[in-house]
Amino acid sequence: MGGIPALDGVKDLVSVLDALAGQRVGKQTVPAVVFEDDGGLGAGFVTGFQERLRDGGGAGIVPHALADDALLAQARGAREPDVVLLDGITAQLEQTMPGKAGRLALTTYWTCRRVLDVNVGAGAPPAQRDALAESLCASWQRATPGLRGLRSFIETGGAGQVSARLGAVATVLVAWPLEWGYRVWLNRTRRLRWYSGKVCNAGQAATTFLAAATHLSLEGDLRHNSALRQSLLLEALAVDLARAARRGVFSPRRRRRVWPFVVLLPRIDGPGVALHRLLDGLVKIRRRGLPLVLMAARTPVAPSDDRTEQRAVRTPGQAAAALRPLLERKPQPATADDDGRVTVALAGPERSSVSDWLATNVTVRPRPVRWPSTYLGTVLALVMVAAALPAAGWAQQLLDPCHDMWQAAGARVGVDTAATGCYFTDGSSQKLLRSLQNRIRAQNDAAVQGGSYRTVVFLAPLTADPHGAGEQLTPAGVLQLEGAARAQQVFNQQVGVNADRPRLRLIVANVGYAYSHAPAVVDRLNALAGEDPSISAVIGISQSRQASVDAINRLSVDLPVIGAAVTGDFMATETTTYFQTQPTNRHLARALARRVTELGRKKAMIVYDDKDRYSVNLQQDLRAELTDRDIAVEEPSFAVMREAARSQRGGMSTLPDLAKEICALSRSGGITLYAARGSQLPKILNEVQAQCGAARRPAFPLLASDTGTLVEYPEIPEFAHLGRYTAVDLSYIAFSRDRHSDHAVGSDAFRAAAAAIYRVWTGTNTPRASNVLQQLRSGIDVQDTVAVERPFHLPADDQALARRPLFLCTVPHTPDTPPDCRAADGRP
Repeated sequence: MGGIPALDGVKDLVSVLDALAGQRVGKQTVPAVVFEDDGGLGAGFVTGFQERLRDGGGAGIVPHALADDALLAQARGAREPDVVLLDGITAQLEQTMPGKAGRLALTTYWTCRRVLDVNVGAGAPPAQRDALAESLCASWQRATPGLRGLRSFIETGGAGQVSARLGAVATVLVAWPLEWGYRVWLNRTRRLRWYSGKVCNAGQAATTFLAAATHLSLEGDLRHNSALRQSLLLEALAVDLARAARRGVFSPRRRRRVWPFVVLLPRIDGPGVALHRLLDGLVKIRRRGLPLVLMAARTPVAPSDDRTEQRAVRTPGQAAAALRPLLERKPQPATADDDGRVTVALAGPERSSVSDWLATNVTVRPRPVRWPSTYLGTVLALVMVAAALPAAGWAQQLLDPCHDMWQAAGARVGVDTAATGCYFTDGSSQKLLRSLQNRIRAQNDAAVQGGSYRTVVFLAPLTADPHGAGEQLTPAGVLQLEGAARAQQVFNQQVGVNADRPRLRLIVANVGYAYSHAPAVVDRLNALAGEDPSISAVIGISQSRQASVDAINRLSVDLPVIGAAVTGDFMATETTTYFQTQPTNRHLARALARRVTELGRKKAMIVYDDKDRYSVNLQQDLRAELTDRDIAVEEPSFAVMREAARSQRGGMSTLPDLAKEICALSRSGGITLYAARGSQLPKILNEVQAQCGAARRPAFPLLASDTGTLVEYPEIPEFAHLGRYTAVDLSYIAFSRDRHSDHAVGSDAFRAAAAAIYRVWTGTNTPRASNVLQQLRSGIDVQDTVAVERPFHLPADDQALARRPLFLCTVPHTPDTPPDCRAADGRP
């Protein structure tokens, strides 16, 4: 085999074959080129063409396979020569892949090939299928880098008891699900759907891949059928080659695959050998779109009456003319053989011009794919995705009216920008909050339709503790929101007769129980403020927490923040855009200490939550005020642990001890001050009632600072009604003389925002939030017809806060009787 012979017409034929091997042929079927000669010229042509598919270093330019003498010798000595030949061809195709084109994945072929090596035993068909699936899955895992170590660890069991246990856990949690999924894939994937049909044609009923494959296993009843065996492997190889030639949008390596695969068979000896059957099989699996160029050489066939063996034999020039239309993407000419082959006879004298051309044109030259073209598909896909994002956001807003509210930790949080139908609660809980959302939406619609408007955001924790089960208590922020909604209604009604002022829109932002989702909600609110210039102020806040401080500081620096029932001393000192409307913890402590003095008590105990910054701050203020009045504070002060106070049953060893201390202190002339959250108070009162006796006379005095929801909210559970705890004479701090303390402070916060907005409104220049913030810093008097009896000034100094209304109310034990309230400083 001396290489490509330099004969007449060979130059044209090689040029056409080079072009076919170096470019995509689309969905056209490339005929097999079969050389017939008995002098070795055809074998030399086929073998020599392999050198044109390699570069100077021996690396593949085009992926190809050659059935050389070594492979043929190995096949002749094998029991199943067709399997040996196909293994050798597939191995060469994998090895000759160009470096920039990536690895050739022959998943389908090797799945079908492994079936031939599995012994499924002589059991029942289900057991055979299980054995085959298990073996194929294990082989797949060992061949997969990410799963190879896992398979090895499970099979060896590790060293030691701990490793053995870990191996068992990995088997249950990882290996078994992987095996189940792989088995489903084998029976469902489109890559192997044809397999059972071919086995059925061979006489064995089978509807799934595993059922059919057991007949081709090591001892299967169809294993001896070499024609079926080869047909299955060739079909699997064709599936993989067709997939490998498809361009992947996000795979630059695939975009460099501009060539078909080439198979070279230089010696076909006769019709009965494996190589001849392989040629027939490769010709047969050619299909529309299969990227395969096949060249072979065989000895001439003697004339016969069998018309199927009589083919038109062409010269190299004629063969080139028959193949050239494929390069122009034209239909195959009618002169091509009906069986899909172009038969060529090499004969005649050698030409020096052809020899010179072959010496100077030694390799196939595939169409170069530059890097811009390679990555163009990826770049365009990313650009289209980026362009689709705004459209997707618009579609989300159109299709999902609740896009600014989302489910988190068992409750809905976010910003209520929906027109209708979206709530922070379900239909059976917090009916007041649900009705407030409907009411505010209706008032907002009227405000927007009425002309000019500004927007105020009510930001606060509005959902109850999601872990509270049936003992959930509505946060005080809901009551404050009710006061703000009432103030919005009155202000907008007054604008109806005073058109030189804008109407006020109120949107609600829920940060979840105890500010648990404040960062995400605040970020969304900042984005809305950037999109909507009418947003002028944030009110509410509702609770003095470190999370409250963090949320305020996370808001846009242009947004003023006005608190409602916020009393923590640290709230104003650790923020730059926050304005205090109500007395601070120091003022509350002063009022409570004054009451202790009025009662003539000389010792006290403070109950507080050592995990709540507001509670710790109030406890410190109370201790300082009581000490200044020569009232001894019992040591140690008991801390209400937040987790312990959540449940009335189980794990409550601290509450009985605390209740006993309260009872003993009261009998000895002392008093208890409660400085924790109001939601925890009923649990302590219930324990005190049990320890001290419900009918105790006189009742033990107890002073509290935060009981708004327990007094004002009509939907509290029975256990939270303070009047039922007759053993305690409970007094508490309030911001109004009636039972609507939180309602009043919510109204105050909205009134302050409205006063600042109206102060900067000119009617010609639309003010922004930064203008409202500057006006608040310059000073604003809040005095209007909404609450004439509650005027105040912002920013508030210590004297202004001391003058704010502060009341001390007593909880009555008579049903349906309102609390008895008087000014905390003793004034009527």
